[in-house]
Amino acid sequence: MAHSTIDTLLHHTSIRQFKDTPIAPATLHTLEEVAQHTASSQYMQQFTLIWVTDPRMRQQIADLTTHQYIAGPGAFYVFVVDQARNVQLAENLHAATARLTDWNAFLAGVFDAALAAQNMVAAAENEGLGTVYLGSILNDPQQMIDLLHLPRYTFPLLGLMIGVPDQAPAAKPRLPQALVVGENSYPQPPDTPKLWDTYNHTVHTYYDQRSLNARETDFARMVVANSQGDAHHRGAIGRILKQQGFSLPQ
Repeated sequence: MAHSTIDTLLHHTSIRQFKDTPIAPATLHTLEEVAQHTASSQYMQQFTLIWVTDPRMRQQIADLTTHQYIAGPGAFYVFVVDQARNVQLAENLHAATARLTDWNAFLAGVFDAALAAQNMVAAAENEGLGTVYLGSILNDPQQMIDLLHLPRYTFPLLGLMIGVPDQAPAAKPRLPQALVVGENSYPQPPDTPKLWDTYNHTVHTYYDQRSLNARETDFARMVVANSQGDAHHRGAIGRILKQQGFSLPQ
């Protein structure tokens, strides 16, 4: 791997402000090819990529995600878990389709789509473009399904904005490697409490000193804040997956 690629990956930041500078169609085509050439579980190619260009659709998606920059400059894509193509192929050959719509098949589609999105992000950032993932399309998956006219056996997984960056935020500090990487077993370093204290202080300093959206928090408090409250707006996902034809575990 080229050193410049490693530098790009190690300095990833999410970009939420983009210049009103169009991305060359050839560049977008190449990024789409990169997504397609990502490793795929069993070579089943279980995702679809939708480029959303209609301004009205983008505004609707901006409203349901509460991220208005989706309606602004840049390219917006939706990565879709897709078993519809493979179900159709199997039906054309008069073959059973149950294994193409079970929980394992859905997860395989999630893996394919997520890996493809990450490859697309890495390639875009290596070209000097900025990116941000939008998991918030799951605020209303049914509306996304209706907007994009998604068929049965598909599901909208995540959105992705790509554009010319108009900001340069500092990279968020990551967990100490000793807490994340273990050799032959789950990592449990003897100095875990000290590692957590140091990391919480680092995260607190990051949020306290950043120029936009400064706040008083650390990593532990963020985990607690994000795990509390009512998540009813995501509670419909299981029901919608069933409506889309996927068999969920009991």
